[in-house]
Amino acid sequence: MESLSRPFPTGDQAEDADSLQEWDEAYRRVEAYFSALHVDNKLLLNSLVLKILGRASDRVGSEPNRRPVVLAAREADRHLVRWFRQVLGESDVEPDDRLSARGRLALLQVESSVPWQKHFLSEKPIPGEVTEAMRTAYLQADPEFRFTEMRPRPIDLGIVDVANRTIESMGTSRTVLQWILWTGFGLLLAAIFFLTR
Repeated sequence: MESLSRPFPTGDQAEDADSLQEWDEAYRRVEAYFSALHVDNKLLLNSLVLKILGRASDRVGSEPNRRPVVLAAREADRHLVRWFRQVLGESDVEPDDRLSARGRLALLQVESSVPWQKHFLSEKPIPGEVTEAMRTAYLQADPEFRFTEMRPRPIDLGIVDVANRTIESMGTSRTVLQWILWTGFGLLLAAIFFLTR
């Protein structure tokens, strides 16, 4: 496990307590992110989170206005994309967001077939079986996995069709007869009410 090059803020002052809470939140978010990728080895998960937080901690000096959660999330994304480029052999042509999405999909497709976790975000060379399985899954995902632009559309709950049919049927003689019967029934109830008072 890499040692942190810059210690996390500690101390007795109130601002240090706030900072410590923010780093705790950053820890929880990065841990949840890697858990969502099915990194289930707790020791590996803990070391990866500390590695990311250490790198985010190094960036605090150059980006003092950014919260630790934001720095940690960006650092995690940066390392993930770099690792996917290394494993999948992709050039810098593909945008980071697409590579990240397709790499995560490939990772989930091979999770039961190859032991990838011990090599996850490692800077050491990745074994051939892991890279081959990831690249195969990455290419197989291509026809089904396309990015599309979603545009908002009006929600149809079926009420519009019912309302249209009701309005159209109100002009028929059957509806007129129904209205006469309901009006008569209402008048009968009103007469009974007044007579029994």
